[in-house]
Amino acid sequence: MHRKFSAVLSVTVVAVFVVACSSNSSKPVSQQPTVTTAPARVQKDNPPPVGSELAKIEKGMRDTDVLRILGRPSSTTNYVTGKAWIPFYYGPDTRRTDYIYSGLGRVVFSRNRYSGDVKVIRVTYNPNL
Repeated sequence: MHRKFSAVLSVTVVAVFVVACSSNSSKPVSQQPTVTTAPARVQKDNPPPVGSELAKIEKGMRDTDVLRILGRPSSTTNYVTGKAWIPFYYGPDTRRTDYIYSGLGRVVFSRNRYSGDVKVIRVTYNPNL
C-alpha cells in the first residue's frame, strides 16, 4: 500500500510540474505580460577637486598607499556587508572600512575575508566631515 501511494504521489508531482512549466511557454511572446522595474538608484560620489590630496587616491589602491599619501584618518568605521551572510559565498567585499578625513572626505575600502586584501572601492569628497 505504501509503495502504491508513493508511486501515485510522485507521478502526480511530476504531472503538476510538467503542466505548470508548459502552460507558461505556450503563450506567444507578444501575449506574455511585460514586467517593468524601477531604475536602480546609483550612488553618485562627489569627486574631489583636482588639486586636493584626496584626488591622488585611486580605486584599487591598498590601505598602506592611502596612509602614505593622506596620513592617519580622523576616524575609522568598520562594518559587515550583506554579502557576508550569503551561504557559500566565497567572494570579496564581505567587510568594509571607511577612513574619514575631516575637511577632506571619506575613503571606503573593501576587505576580502579569505585573502585579507584591503582595496579602495570609493572616494567621496566632503569638506564638511
